Amino acid sequence: MSEASLKPVIAELETLFSKFNARFFENKLESPVITVSPDHTRGAYGWCTSWKAWQNGAKEGGFYEVNLCAEYLNRPYEETCGTLLHEMVHLLNLQDGVQDTSRSGTYHNKKFKETAEAHGLIVEKGEKYGWHKTSLSPEALEFVQSLGKQGFTLVRPRPLGLKGSSKSGGSSSRKYVCPCCGTIIRATKEVHVICAECEVEFQEEI
Repeated sequence: MSEASLKPVIAELETLFSKFNARFFENKLESPVITVSPDHTRGAYGWCTSWKAWQNGAKEGGFYEVNLCAEYLNRPYEETCGTLLHEMVHLLNLQDGVQDTSRSGTYHNKKFKETAEAHGLIVEKGEKYGWHKTSLSPEALEFVQSLGKQGFTLVRPRPLGLKGSSKSGGSSSRKYVCPCCGTIIRATKEVHVICAECEVEFQEEI
């Protein structure tokens, strides 16, 4: 029986973070808490919290969170590494006080592009979210391939056919989820609501 545990996945992501931090960031990045959780948005591969979401007991300070979404862990290894590097760029900008996104963290501006291109990524502009499309630069791709890894096999597939309530006569309410803390709200029409705790916009779950 194969092992059903996220521990080796988290351990590998933490190792990757350390290697990327040394290779592309001169070890300037603070260590975040790395998590794997479901995608409560509409296709995000990962995210980095804009505040120190984790605390260690009564100690001052805290830790940012870098999350990779569970539904996409079995993508090609190079793509997963690209997502991690993308979130590490956000982390660097957070530490340096550089605002690299707007529209509740969805639109990636030119400051993100500049930092990303200086740290192992190729950046393209998308139609809706700015400079958010990233892939590994030739140097970064060569480095990742030199690690000799095959990628992750454990994945949490998105359920098919689950849109709205399955109860007969149910309402046509929309479900919105905070992509950071997972808080759920419902509305009977399209809304744009900010999570007061996380300061990010709720995303509709389809």
